[in-house]
Order: sequence, then C-alpha cells, then structure tokens
Amino acid sequence: MESIPFSLWGDALWCGQEVVREAPHEQAIRRLFPDPIPARGADLDTTAELVPEPQNRFDPRSIAVRVQGKVVGYLPRDDAHRYQPVLSELVAQGLQPQVPCHLWVSEWEPADWEGKGDQGTEFHASVAVALGQPHMLVPVNLPPPGSYHLLPPGSGIVVPGGEVHPDVLAPFFRPQGECWAYGTMHAVEEEDGFSERPRMVVEVRLDDDSVGRLSPRLSAEFLPAIHYLADMRAETAARVAVRGDRTASEVVLYAARSHDLPATWPDGLTRSPVASPPWHYWVGKEAN
Repeated sequence: MESIPFSLWGDALWCGQEVVREAPHEQAIRRLFPDPIPARGADLDTTAELVPEPQNRFDPRSIAVRVQGKVVGYLPRDDAHRYQPVLSELVAQGLQPQVPCHLWVSEWEPADWEGKGDQGTEFHASVAVALGQPHMLVPVNLPPPGSYHLLPPGSGIVVPGGEVHPDVLAPFFRPQGECWAYGTMHAVEEEDGFSERPRMVVEVRLDDDSVGRLSPRLSAEFLPAIHYLADMRAETAARVAVRGDRTASEVVLYAARSHDLPATWPDGLTRSPVASPPWHYWVGKEAN
C-alpha cells in the first residue's frame, strides 16, 4: 500500500536540525546537484521524508532522511529516539512524514603542496531539516468536516478571547503547555455601536466553538480569502496554537494574510474523510 505524504506541522521556522552523514550518503547528495558544482558552492531547498527504520540492525529507533528516494543521512541518535514514537505512529497509519530540507555542497581541487599530483576533488556537504518538537508535529483535533482549504502559515496573531469559557479550551490543554490544532475562520457581522450598519469581522473557532474575534483592521486582511473560499462552498482552515492551562491561556493564529497568498492559491481543496489519520490517534489522548 502506497503511503500518503503528510507534511509535519512543527514549530520550526528554519532548517536547524542537523542530519548526520557518512560517505555513501555524500555520494547520494552529490547526485542531487549539477556537475560541475559552482566554485562558490551550491544549495538546494527541497522536501525530505523522515523514515523510521525498525529493522536497522545498528539501532531499531533510527530515522533516515530521504530526498528524492535516496537516503542523505540520519537524525542524530538522541534526536531520533525522541521523534521515533510519533513518526512510527504516522507511518503505521499509512502516512509518510515530510519536512522542509536544506542541502549545501562545495567541491574543489586540493592544493598540490607536495607535488603529489592529481588527488581528485574534495567534496563537502551539509544537510539540515526543519523539525519542531515531537509534541508539535501533528494537530490534536480533526480537520473541518466537508471541503476546506488550509491557509499557508503566517506570522502569529494572538486571538482576543477574554470571554471564552475555560471549558472550550480545556480539551486542547497539554502537559507540555502547548499544541497545534485546526482552527476555522468565519466572516461574521458585529455591531460597533457607532454606525447603523454592522461591520464584518473574522471569528476564529476550534471545533465549531468560538475562541475570539480579530479586530476590524486585522479582519480586513483575511476576509478576501474567506469570502473567496465561501463562494467555492469551502471553509477556511488555519493552524492555531493553544498555549497555557485553565489558569491562563492564549490562542495564536498562524495564517497568511490575503495579500501574502501565492499566485497559485488555492492549489486545491481538501475533503475530510469520516475517519482520517493521523488525527484519530491524537484526539484520543487525554489532556491534563
């Protein structure tokens, strides 16, 4: 059965997770680049698959990093052991975890200081992936039912929600103090007390419960996308971080504003199946 690609959500903003390499991996990396490599070096931003290797005789909890079907290295041992449970669970559900990956290479002729003649070329490579903490790789709730489109991530916006009842956020509290969740964004009318006509603002919901509304100024930056998707009979979904506990909490929206959306947006709508991995695994986890 072919695996379904699944882009890990994470909370990493850049490729900062080291990937350990050996000689055979450097040969695979070299084949990803043109020949010859420019004198200043070359880099490649791409997608890598994280592949648990339970049959690895050296370490059954190892995690291979694979680019274009070739292993280009492994997560360091201690890191692999932290990520192995969640990655293996995703794979068991028929999903292939993917993350952003950055490769950099350089190649040069060594100096012939001692008259030893041609010694071939020297090759150097580095590989890193963007990988958040293990508990921040998968959303804790199901995606919206029916057709929806997940907005690309954007800078964080704290959602004003001082009147939200604690029980609404309680299912999202985690021992680690934070989690990712699917949120939805809705255009709603709101009386402002000054004009006769109500103004349109964006309401953010978690599992159809309101967790706050954006200001009119911020709402205006998202409403074009929300209206566009509504015309297509689709909901607007976004990444939402829930942080804190019953004593103090906040909801942070991470979604690209309408003017920041790529020219190809939207590149397709998603329709949620009745039971969809990986979320059924995480929804069942009890929050403390």
